[in-house]
Amino acid sequence: MFGYLDPLKDEQSVRIIPITRFREDILGPAEPQANIDARVYTRDLTDSTSVLWRHNLERIEDGRYIHVFKARFLVKTGHTYRLEVIRSDGIITSAETRVPGVTSDKLVLKSGPVLLTDSTVVQEIGIPDVPALWDLNAIYLVEGPNYRDRVFVPYERVEAPGNDGVWRYRLGITADQDSIIARARRFMELEGTETLPVTLTSMGIQFRIIDGAWFPLFSEEDIARLAQPGTLSNVVNGYGLFGSMGLYREEWEVGPILANRLGYPITIAPGL
Repeated sequence: MFGYLDPLKDEQSVRIIPITRFREDILGPAEPQANIDARVYTRDLTDSTSVLWRHNLERIEDGRYIHVFKARFLVKTGHTYRLEVIRSDGIITSAETRVPGVTSDKLVLKSGPVLLTDSTVVQEIGIPDVPALWDLNAIYLVEGPNYRDRVFVPYERVEAPGNDGVWRYRLGITADQDSIIARARRFMELEGTETLPVTLTSMGIQFRIIDGAWFPLFSEEDIARLAQPGTLSNVVNGYGLFGSMGLYREEWEVGPILANRLGYPITIAPGL
């Protein structure tokens, strides 16, 4: 089994691969291997609720099909979930994950915005007490008459945590304004407006926290490697990885000095 619980998704999914003498080369829905002898549940060990997942036969890029189970439920920070794959003869394969989180609502270490010699504004931030994080976004809240938008700008990880365990990022606040203007112009096109006055009222960051048993899987090679006996796995009576992500968001007010430095309030005109 391969998958993870993500609090940003309305629908969760996990891939299940039966261990048989035959390769999982499913070329069409009519093939015998298109059926799978499995019922899949998640059991919330924190509040004793359970959810039955539904089976989907999904086509992937190379034309083959794979078994994917999906379910809709709210993933709760701090809760422990057990995924169970139950065969018709009662044999169970399972894995557990505890959705990571933080106990503070003020986690981010911030320095004041800095004006560089080329007149661009940046801000250094640090994130302590998090074992691993992923998918960090800067957030900007802009508002105007009949307009309110929260813009997310993705950041790559630029530096591993130091000896103090702090993840450090440099937010390019000036450069990020291009994303704000681009989204505002798309709104203008949809609404048919010629100008849009806006101001920047707050900013912040959002990121997902990875649990200790899981890391992002991005390729078929990762899955093939992890499926081999003896490699990293938290699955009982099977192979693979089942994990979870937590979500953290913190926002703070943008004062008039910074807003003015960035040119706000501004009136956005249609782009070329």
